[in-house]
Amino acid sequence: MVMSQSTPDTAPQEQAEVNPAASAMGKSDLYALHTSLAGMMLITICLLIGLGLPVFGLHPMTNVLAYLVIVIAAAAGIAGMYYFNLRMHGEVENHAQLTRVLVDSLKQGFFSFDKNGVCGDVFSRACVELLECAPSGKVISDVLRVPAEELGDFKDWLDILFMPNHALGFDDVVKFLPQRYPHTGGRIVALDYSAIRNSEGALTYIEVIATDQTEEHEAQQRTLQQQNYAAMITRIFRERNQFLATITHIRTFLTDAEQVTKRDEGAPILRLLHTLKAAVKHYYLLDLSTTIHKLESDLRSTQIESDVQFVMVLEQGRLQIQSQLKAVIDQVNEIVGHDYERRGDMREIADSAIYAFAVRLQEMRAPNDVVQEYLRVIAAVPIRDCFRVFERELQDLATIMGKQMKPIKFTGDNPPVLMETLRNMFFTFTHLCRNIIDHGIEAPITRMARGKEPLGLVTISTEVLQTASGGEQLKIVVSDDGNGIDPARIRAKLGEKDPHGTWHNEDDVTVLQRIFSWGFSTRDNVTDISGRGVGLEAVQREVSLLGGQISVASEIYKGTNFTIILPYKMSVSEAGPAAKRAE
Repeated sequence: MVMSQSTPDTAPQEQAEVNPAASAMGKSDLYALHTSLAGMMLITICLLIGLGLPVFGLHPMTNVLAYLVIVIAAAAGIAGMYYFNLRMHGEVENHAQLTRVLVDSLKQGFFSFDKNGVCGDVFSRACVELLECAPSGKVISDVLRVPAEELGDFKDWLDILFMPNHALGFDDVVKFLPQRYPHTGGRIVALDYSAIRNSEGALTYIEVIATDQTEEHEAQQRTLQQQNYAAMITRIFRERNQFLATITHIRTFLTDAEQVTKRDEGAPILRLLHTLKAAVKHYYLLDLSTTIHKLESDLRSTQIESDVQFVMVLEQGRLQIQSQLKAVIDQVNEIVGHDYERRGDMREIADSAIYAFAVRLQEMRAPNDVVQEYLRVIAAVPIRDCFRVFERELQDLATIMGKQMKPIKFTGDNPPVLMETLRNMFFTFTHLCRNIIDHGIEAPITRMARGKEPLGLVTISTEVLQTASGGEQLKIVVSDDGNGIDPARIRAKLGEKDPHGTWHNEDDVTVLQRIFSWGFSTRDNVTDISGRGVGLEAVQREVSLLGGQISVASEIYKGTNFTIILPYKMSVSEAGPAAKRAE
């Protein structure tokens, strides 16, 4: 049987013209076919004449010579017909063999299956290698190794495909069929589907083409690695201080992790791991980010039932992170150098060194106005400069999640701040960023459906407030115009975790503050972006260490505001939390 291949839009007339056997026939084949038909007609006519003579009152044939002529003519016709049919069969076989050779030379797996999901007898040799089986007579779900939990959906989509008048197009439905074959040898085997229809346009078979894309995938991965490497170096050059702060936090983790002796001591470690995962990914240190993510998941696993197991897993992860950190530093040092870079008359000095000099001035009892002037002019930076990493990460995450963002809108004042005292707080702002993109900002199509612009907007307002006692406070408000936070959703999650808790008596404003609690998340599943429930708690902890407070206010479908209020002091002696942490 020869089947024609067509797309859903192919007309029946066009399908009839795509018959491979007919298109393969040459003039000699058509001549043989016509000669055979003519010979058969002559034989039939001779037989009808011989049988019809008595019917018309004529005598049957009695002439031996005439009889012999008819017998010889019939025999010659039969022999000729047999010869020409044999020749035509040979030509068709040759063309079929050529077709098989051409298909096999493409190194693609080719086979088809019917509406019952049973694969046909015709398939290319490459199927054995790419699909690790000969599909003939097998069930398509077995050939493609559809997982048991996805088998029901797979069969439903097949039923829809073969349904005579379904609303979805063929190309739309096949997107829900497996797009890759899970090859046990690690090959990347892509699957493509085509429709085979009859002359009436009804789907009779689905053709599957398996293509080995391993080499293309490896080439893409090499290109991606090169792009990530270039992006990593560029970002490190742009944000060297923040990168060095990230390295310092990783080293802090390595030191702290070595001191853990039981599971109950693991909360600070888990909190730091969650923050580090986002920080290193910002610098395209993807392998290190994956290792940190895996360690965090392993430490939270319910399979860990003892302190010994916890410490063992932590130590294994610590050693792996230590090894990868050394590789990163060696790699970066080859580009940046071991010392700070000098450009002409300019020299880069670490914030910590500038701040340490201010401490030294105060220890030497320098005049207070000199210390204040030094802090404000040399040590302090405009607070908006502290959000450069935040803004870049905001755009990166939006791109990853298929969302779009406008540049950050800054309002209010731009007061100078001592970055050295606020560094740890801004380091945890990666969690604010992820919360805004993952939970707050909607997809462009959703925003337009709600009457919003497709691009989300984050607004950051900063100002210095006067207190009743004559002091000053720094107010930071980070706002987005996204989904907002539904108090009912928070209550539902609290009901799962703490069904008899005091939250039952709290109003909506108070309930919203629960998002800063350890382990609280409105997500049902943990992702690489969020879901652990420790991100916002880490932000609150750093704000508290600075003597400040953080709160959240939200309106459904309008947006969310995170408000941070800190003591605003331009004095090294009053920057206690940072100093205590260093000790």
